[in-house]
Amino acid sequence: MDTSQITVPYGNNAHLPVQKYRDLLRIWEAKTDGKAIYVILGAEIQGRVHYAMPVKNGLYDWIGYSNQVEETRKSFKKKKGLHKNDAELYAEDEILKIKLTSDEFLSGFRKCDRLIPIITAVIYVGADPWDGPRSLFDMMDVYDKRLIPFLNNYKLNIISAADMDEEDFGKFQTDLGLAMQIIKHQKVDADKIIEKTNHRKIDSDAAFFIKEAAKLDLEFERKETKIDMCESLKKKEQRDKITSAVEVYREYGESDEDIIQKIIKKYDVTREFVTSLMSLATK
Repeated sequence: MDTSQITVPYGNNAHLPVQKYRDLLRIWEAKTDGKAIYVILGAEIQGRVHYAMPVKNGLYDWIGYSNQVEETRKSFKKKKGLHKNDAELYAEDEILKIKLTSDEFLSGFRKCDRLIPIITAVIYVGADPWDGPRSLFDMMDVYDKRLIPFLNNYKLNIISAADMDEEDFGKFQTDLGLAMQIIKHQKVDADKIIEKTNHRKIDSDAAFFIKEAAKLDLEFERKETKIDMCESLKKKEQRDKITSAVEVYREYGESDEDIIQKIIKKYDVTREFVTSLMSLATK
């Protein structure tokens, strides 16, 4: 779905509505008991803790519901009568035209209309545990507990790699489980976890996510559909060795052509690969 959303000013000094963008917004459809279920799923990917996340996510959700009401209102059609001011709004269900009551007209929403539920998840990819608020109430100091029944809370749905137990990573049905495990151990044991995959190939999107989120400088082509993480790790280690060798050869005054020939012979790589690394190496 379109990830752009219009909202009132928040967190700035603007006097006009501003546009916000969700990281991801999709419609999920499932079948249960013969009935279709539709849910709008949103995701916010956080590399750092956001200490106002309940407000941020809550704002997105309520704007989403507001947009649904507005789209419903726009779907109503106006049937004109014989006189200029003689008109009425009606909803068109299949071929049946239903006149709106005065209350439905003012609401822009019929009594029988329903909203599609919105679920927003926070995907936290930081190496340290999430120490921010997990609900709107966590951001408040309500000293008089008698107020609580009259306050509306908003709870976060957080998927935090750093807060997961090791057995939790096996519960994922996609490569996201491996990605979150590597992210949790990105400071120390990420390479060991990759080696334990035993050349398992994962989706290229998952590999790219691991590379960016866990800040691992892995070596692979984005155009590949499946990525062998062990091979990517080996290529990274080889690239690092070659880069170091280039720097050493240059310190000894070797010409670029001599360096290229020596690297090709020692590491069995292509000329293009060596020249690309040499252009990046410190001169």
